Amino acid sequence: MHSRAYLLLDREYYMLQRDPVWGINAHPLSEDNMMEWTATIRGLKGTIWEGGIFVLSLKFDENFNYRPPDVRFHTIPFHPNIDMQTGCPCVEFLDDVNYWKETYSLQSILLAIQSMLSNPVVEGAVNEEAVTILQNSPGLYKQMVIDCVNASQKVFAGETIAAEGSRVHFEGGAGEKQDLAEGGANSALSILKMARISFDEYLTTWTGIATSKARAEMKNPLLEAISNDPKLQTAHFSLDMEELQNHMKQQLETHNSLMYGKFGPKQSNKEPDGKDKRLDHINKMRKIYLPKRTVPPPSTAPSETEDAWEKEVDDLVAWSNDLSEDHLK
Repeated sequence: MHSRAYLLLDREYYMLQRDPVWGINAHPLSEDNMMEWTATIRGLKGTIWEGGIFVLSLKFDENFNYRPPDVRFHTIPFHPNIDMQTGCPCVEFLDDVNYWKETYSLQSILLAIQSMLSNPVVEGAVNEEAVTILQNSPGLYKQMVIDCVNASQKVFAGETIAAEGSRVHFEGGAGEKQDLAEGGANSALSILKMARISFDEYLTTWTGIATSKARAEMKNPLLEAISNDPKLQTAHFSLDMEELQNHMKQQLETHNSLMYGKFGPKQSNKEPDGKDKRLDHINKMRKIYLPKRTVPPPSTAPSETEDAWEKEVDDLVAWSNDLSEDHLK
């Protein structure tokens, strides 16, 4: 008879299969071992972590879901809230059992870690170096994250990535994957053997694959290797050298026009003809000798015609008042 923890995890696996979430994939190592899981988290779209594929391991005990599982990254990203030595993510309810709730599902745990990648917390961070770079050099931090994302894709694809003089190799591939599923379950129980990698080892590898450098004098090994092979250059840049030169020239012209303005050919000043000269001279003489015409404001005083008419009316009224009945008879 299976334990309570086993039945809960079996139900969690069923829920993950029934209601999958983008960027989250998790399954037990085997059908007989429900206490050890492997999970894959992808970086959220629209963030600098987009495209990253990071593998984690989860270990449960018989006290699940009274206690949180032990969660560790196997491909350890460079992040303020991830321990570069142990791979443990700094999530409050995973670190302190007092913050853990029995209602937390396996899906909610993985979603919290996925969101943590794009929303680092600098207070109480476990990776102080990442915090320093994030606060003082955001551009450098972004480039390191992008390089980390590219490296994680190559590791997940099974490629062997090794920089010149590097002590570490990212190894994987079809030979190291085992499909334990039977019948219709194809990729649900596939296992990828993984090795825990520290940040120093990651950084050594990034140095060999990065396309941008912190110092101008540093050279890209890949570009140096293909410098004398036009076919490889065409494959790398997706353009032949002539078309690439034209693109570079257009970009330079666009940059110069934006920075310094776009100047056309100098136009020649034509001498005005005699008629234009005379008109210009007349206009100047008018401005000098003719006074400006001003329109006087309308007068508000009554005119003489209006005064005479009003006087006549007043006399007529006075004369009519002096008339008597005897005089009229």
